[in-house]
Amino acid sequence: MNQLPKWHQLPDLDLYLDQVLFYINQQTSSVISQKEKPLTAAMINNYVKHGYLPKPNKKKYTRRHLARLIVLTICKPIFPIAAIHAMIERLSQEEDSALLYDCFVRCFQGDSQDAPILIQKTCQTIHAYQETLALVQELEGDYHEL
Repeated sequence: MNQLPKWHQLPDLDLYLDQVLFYINQQTSSVISQKEKPLTAAMINNYVKHGYLPKPNKKKYTRRHLARLIVLTICKPIFPIAAIHAMIERLSQEEDSALLYDCFVRCFQGDSQDAPILIQKTCQTIHAYQETLALVQELEGDYHEL
């Protein structure tokens, strides 16, 4: 599994939509299942429309947008978007976006020390889902060999 970028590794230049799509899909491709649909422009537009993602400034997206999109992309196969948004908003009341994002990345990669319980449980659930999916795919492969 490749490493998710930490906050300081996210592009510090604002990006246009096509650049955002390329970047997010590149960063999350080894983390999400191949059966999952990659991030699309329509998804981003819906996230903005429903308030799950802040509106871009002059059609440009910041680090904060990128971090939120990475989290949404990783969590959306398991959790409803509204639940992910609620979790982010709840945690953001207590902590800075950069610190929360880095905490999520560390926890997702196995270091849950000092992570809020909500982030720990989210990462555990994602990993359990991915492990189950891998087992199902193995079984499907065994089935097709018969």
